[in-house]
Amino acid sequence: FQDATSEAVDRVYSEYIGNAKNRAEVRDGLLDALGDSFFVFPAIEVARYHRDAGNPVYFYEFQHRPSSAAGVVPEFVKADHADELAFVFGKPFLAGDVSMLTEVFLLKHLYYSRTVMRYWANFARNGNPNGEGLVHWPQYDLDEEYLEIDLTQKAAKKLKERKMEFWTQLTKEVMNERRVHTDL
Repeated sequence: FQDATSEAVDRVYSEYIGNAKNRAEVRDGLLDALGDSFFVFPAIEVARYHRDAGNPVYFYEFQHRPSSAAGVVPEFVKADHADELAFVFGKPFLAGDVSMLTEVFLLKHLYYSRTVMRYWANFARNGNPNGEGLVHWPQYDLDEEYLEIDLTQKAAKKLKERKMEFWTQLTKEVMNERRVHTDL
């Protein structure tokens, strides 16, 4: 929120960091606030708009920390933005890929990448990621079901529901406040 008031900033602080007991909890709260405001909330809003317009939507949360993150990305960072792309495009299958060859669970990652590639290829082919042998990826409807993508996949509902309600309410209030000031 570029034009956020100090009250809005205080509310974000209170929601994400206010009860932190140590530096790690402050760090995690800050990372969650940034991730939710820049990625999760906008993605859910777009999914809702498309769904409400009558379009089929398939939503996911990528949860797998790639082995290539070891020694590069701090341990507290799990899956990061765009980490799924390595698996979508088959990075574990690349000849000479040292980061994956040193992986203890190489076969698991090959299978995992193949699974992710199948979901994306099915979606590209026919607008639906589901296919034989894959965990069912539910359509994002009013129940807001989505797929959690990790070494195993599972359907879930309402990603970060309480936090998304917080951002929805805060956004409405900031936009209303902006309109009041603009009308003056």
